[in-house]
Amino acid sequence: MDLNEIRKDIDAIDDQIVKLLEQRSQLAVDVAKYKRENHMQVMQQGREQFIIDRIRDAVSDEMKNSAEITFTTIMDLSKCRQHHLLTEKRDFHIHKPMSGRPLAATVTKGSYSAVACDRFFDGKCDVTYVKHFEEVFEMVEKGEVDYGVLPLVNSTAGDVTATYDLMGKYNFYICKTIDICISHVLAAKKGTKLSDVKNVFSHEMAIRQCSEFINENNLNPIEASTTAKGAQIVAKTDETDCAAICSAPCAEMNGLEIIADNISDIKDNYTRFILISKRLEVTDNANVISLSLTLPHTPGSLYRLLTRFSYCGLNLSRIESKPMPSGFADMKDDAFDFIFYLDFIGSIRDDGVVKLLNNLEDEMKYYRFLGNYEEIREQ
Repeated sequence: MDLNEIRKDIDAIDDQIVKLLEQRSQLAVDVAKYKRENHMQVMQQGREQFIIDRIRDAVSDEMKNSAEITFTTIMDLSKCRQHHLLTEKRDFHIHKPMSGRPLAATVTKGSYSAVACDRFFDGKCDVTYVKHFEEVFEMVEKGEVDYGVLPLVNSTAGDVTATYDLMGKYNFYICKTIDICISHVLAAKKGTKLSDVKNVFSHEMAIRQCSEFINENNLNPIEASTTAKGAQIVAKTDETDCAAICSAPCAEMNGLEIIADNISDIKDNYTRFILISKRLEVTDNANVISLSLTLPHTPGSLYRLLTRFSYCGLNLSRIESKPMPSGFADMKDDAFDFIFYLDFIGSIRDDGVVKLLNNLEDEMKYYRFLGNYEEIREQ
């Protein structure tokens, strides 16, 4: 048998499979109607396992796993259709953005977070500056400010761990994100030369972003709460061997002199900042949805979750896992439990998206809707 004949036989089998899939899908609709009439849940764990066991028994040993994956996917798609038919849509309560001149909190005047805050509001905002990220979350949750601005991830150094660790502890929604171009400089007191510098102060992310420069010049990095705080330390110290990694405006603000500029390891260096609020705000341009959730420790659980997004025609733009913070101790099954963070393109004004989110909220052990927002990219 030549290749064309083999392909012809495969095509004939595929035609049969397609017809059978259509028949099975229609039967799944009938099942959904029955479950609705009898107030039954979509997920019937015993029935699913019975089908898998029967299929595995019906095929050769080398085909058992393949057959299980195939029929698991078929059943997942059937459940997706049943969910769509059975779910009573629960709409989100959306608020309009704050009118007038809003209040916002962010860390340290002169920091990159302060720059992001200025960009979010075009400078038309009353800003409260605090020392720590947690204070921003606290003020937003208590309603002391309308918004908070925090760094989330950097294109060079990765995630801002402190922000992620606090995200599960406080109630908030992401209203917008903005990507700010980060251009670090080395700044010191006037008259200081690069050869004089031994210790360099900055936020841990800035230190990681400039690690090559630090190593090449044999500098000792010392962490500060923010880049602006590092500049303040250098401005106030009597030591002559200190410098700070910060922005040029921050150096100027603290009376420091730039002794090396553009020192990031990667010149195209961006940090993404989030604008958070206690209220859910969704602008007309909002097209990104963020979630956090946990998955059971079972084979294929992540794959099965992704199938649900694929069924709805939704494009996942980010998915990553992080160790569960200490605040989630009561939910941990073992020391290596993880929370998944997902971003996808979509809108909660879409009925299909809302039904999917409603289902995830009902089924997941831990689930949080983090917002539906617009991404802004600074040029």
